[in-house]
Amino acid sequence: MTAKRKILFLSQRFLYPMDTGGKIRTGKLLEKLSGIYSITLISNVESPKDDPYIDKMKNLCDEFIAVPWKETKRYTLGFWFKLIAQMFSRYPVSVLNDYSKALEAAIHEQIGQADYDLLICDFLQSTLNFRKVSGYPTLLFQHNVEAAIVRRHLSNSRDPVSKLFWWLQTRKMMRHEGSASAAFDGVIAVSEKDKETFENWFGLDNVYAIPTGVDTEFFKPDYDYVTKPQLVFTGSMDWLPNEDAVVWFSEEIFPLIKKNIPEARTVIVGRNPSPKIQRLLQDEPDIELTGWVEDTRPYIKDGSVFIVPIRVGGGTRMKIYEAMAMAS
Repeated sequence: MTAKRKILFLSQRFLYPMDTGGKIRTGKLLEKLSGIYSITLISNVESPKDDPYIDKMKNLCDEFIAVPWKETKRYTLGFWFKLIAQMFSRYPVSVLNDYSKALEAAIHEQIGQADYDLLICDFLQSTLNFRKVSGYPTLLFQHNVEAAIVRRHLSNSRDPVSKLFWWLQTRKMMRHEGSASAAFDGVIAVSEKDKETFENWFGLDNVYAIPTGVDTEFFKPDYDYVTKPQLVFTGSMDWLPNEDAVVWFSEEIFPLIKKNIPEARTVIVGRNPSPKIQRLLQDEPDIELTGWVEDTRPYIKDGSVFIVPIRVGGGTRMKIYEAMAMAS
């Protein structure tokens, strides 16, 4: 019997619960690959938050390497001090946030102990952890064209401070995304459009497209369900493009809808709504923030219209595929 080929996979973010598009895409991919290859998965683990899900990692890999980690809470004093310090680096802020000496050490410890056939880095933001890797075939899984996202943040910025911040991030991201992607033997894009962008912007010739899919047995239509005069948006509310989408929709679009359909309401489904969104919507009775939910399907079924008012995001949005699979 032929031994399975060995893959070392770095997912900086712990993959359970699968409540973001990136987690879903990576998690479902690993579920399929783990039956074909012998996978060692390295990931940050934040205790006690992630502890209940540790046993589920056996669904994704043969061996799980947990690296203890504590995320800096957004919009705290520590968060702002860290952000200011990061401004002086040549690397984008999001890339710095996903680097750690502990993760980097875990990678090198594993490649020193076993002979891997392939090393995979999930997301551009984690690439600094691969800086010193050599002698192994490497693959970068790109869920977005990150430079496109920061460019859109820059174009939508309204005040001088934000414009300066995103101008600097755009310059840094263009430089880093091009050089980091070229350093890998292969880059996986989630659409042909993203593939073309990588090739045109960065001159890459190592990009392959794997289209996004969705579990149509889990997300399926319920034609007997009675919908309400309700709009639905799903997405992690601690991701800036989703935050921008909700702010723009609530300020510019929803008032126009209410003029024509006074009974209309909107439900925003997603974890960790930012203080900005909570303040904006606290006096808006017709827009509901649910926070994190176990299952988004009942909310998608409830809506008569599924909305994706994203101006800043890139890649392919998992939420669109899920809503389409449910005929919403």
